[in-house]
Amino acid sequence: NEIFKWKGEKRSFTGWEKDMTLGEAMKLSAVPVYQELARRIGLDLMQKEVKRIGFGNAEIGQQVDNFWLVGPLKVTPIREVEFVSQLAHTQLPFSEKVQANVKNMLLLEESNGYKIFGKTGWAMDIKPQVGWLTGWVEQPDGKIVTFALN
Repeated sequence: NEIFKWKGEKRSFTGWEKDMTLGEAMKLSAVPVYQELARRIGLDLMQKEVKRIGFGNAEIGQQVDNFWLVGPLKVTPIREVEFVSQLAHTQLPFSEKVQANVKNMLLLEESNGYKIFGKTGWAMDIKPQVGWLTGWVEQPDGKIVTFALN
């Protein structure tokens, strides 16, 4: 539960202007935290891992801290659903512990035995702006239904 420190700089949203864990950053879609993490991972390892998991077109270009924001990475809604289905079923090529931690960060709501997991996105630099929610519902009987909405 590392704390990503805010250094007092102005950010796009005031809700991002604080120290936070990765889990908190996920809930707030705090891009500056994602960018810091991406810089720590580095360009070579990031490219290798994006390619290894087959995420979208697997192209990240030469800028490790914004390839998912401005390209060249492109991911279709169908691939997003396939990816979250793999995560929901703990089938990604990462340890079970890592996948469980990510699932916990993505839990949005739990009620009457149902669990809703998801991640929002918002392309605000285009017209019209586009928002989306990709995730899954885990039913009380264990059945999983994945979705991508925009």
